[in-house]
Amino acid sequence: MRYTMAEAKRDFTNGHLVYWEIQRGILEPGWLVLFGEERRSDRSTAYYLVDARSKEPRRFKTLDAAVAAIEDIGFEVNILS
Repeated sequence: MRYTMAEAKRDFTNGHLVYWEIQRGILEPGWLVLFGEERRSDRSTAYYLVDARSKEPRRFKTLDAAVAAIEDIGFEVNILS
């Protein structure tokens, strides 16, 4: 599954999304945002934040933009480690 912003907001509000990750793009520059659900006990399954039109993973040019998207969904971001 992949999440658009609207779907991620909905599932965060419903308590299904419990963690987020930011990963550096491997083949293309930029940053990718991934989410994990409560029903998954391991972090091996994470879902990309995707563009609503193309359904391709959204690539953020800066970490600030990626964090802003995560906060817009409803997560509180206090530290990156």
